[in-house]
Amino acid sequence: MTTETSTIENCPICNRANHCCNSMDKNLGICWCSQESFPKEIFDLVPPEQLRKTCICKNCLDQFKSQL
Repeated sequence: MTTETSTIENCPICNRANHCCNSMDKNLGICWCSQESFPKEIFDLVPPEQLRKTCICKNCLDQFKSQL
């Protein structure tokens, strides 16, 4: 994945839409990611320049958790 194609709306792992309401300019209520638990090891998969800047998508989170 290249930095040019990365946006706040894209998952830093798969570069697909992360559907994070917290990163959208709309007041859509509580986001799915606010109610999830993210294992600290998943952040090792995120490029350092994107840490704490964009949300990991539910698909990547679920796949990671299924491998634990």
